[in-house]
Amino acid sequence: MKYKAMLVLGSTGAGKTPFGDQMETQELWWNTYHHFDFGQQLRDAVKDDSTILTPEEKATVKKLLESNELLEDKDFPIAEKLLRNFIEKRQIQPEDVIILNGLPRHLGQANALDNIVSIKFVLFLNCPPEVAYERIKYNSGGDRTDRTDDSLEEVKRKVNIFYDQTFPLIEYYRSKDINIVEVAVDIDTLPLFIIQDLGTLDAMV
Repeated sequence: MKYKAMLVLGSTGAGKTPFGDQMETQELWWNTYHHFDFGQQLRDAVKDDSTILTPEEKATVKKLLESNELLEDKDFPIAEKLLRNFIEKRQIQPEDVIILNGLPRHLGQANALDNIVSIKFVLFLNCPPEVAYERIKYNSGGDRTDRTDDSLEEVKRKVNIFYDQTFPLIEYYRSKDINIVEVAVDIDTLPLFIIQDLGTLDAMV
């Protein structure tokens, strides 16, 4: 079976992680939400005590994390393993909704992911590059405390990667008649503001 999912898109600093965390505490549209933060899942999976990935897979992920590159199509089994482990650990039910944050990041991953989840809704957190850097600088979302990849140079590079490889997913899902909602993100935009806006829409699923 395929699990229902909501995809959150946005460049680094847009507030995807705080939004996903906050959604887990809500009952918006009468659904139960489970936030799958792919970046955090990758970071947790390479810890010494983690047994989810093989040593070879850990080495691949460590290399990607150190270089801030995206997971390539050939390495999608790593993403699938982490997602299926998340589903099993959370005991996600068919009526629940997975909030996908950081996966898929490009069209190849979107096609592969289609075998696991059915994306019902896409939220695009539209955060201009200059706003993204200010949000990261002042930790507006409260989720950057332990991050070591927030230099201006790295932020600019990741924003460019987002618009080059991830942004096209909006048109991809629009072509599949999936509801796309765009929310403008400012320096002081909080997750609850976004959730309140979404609450005025019709049910997602």
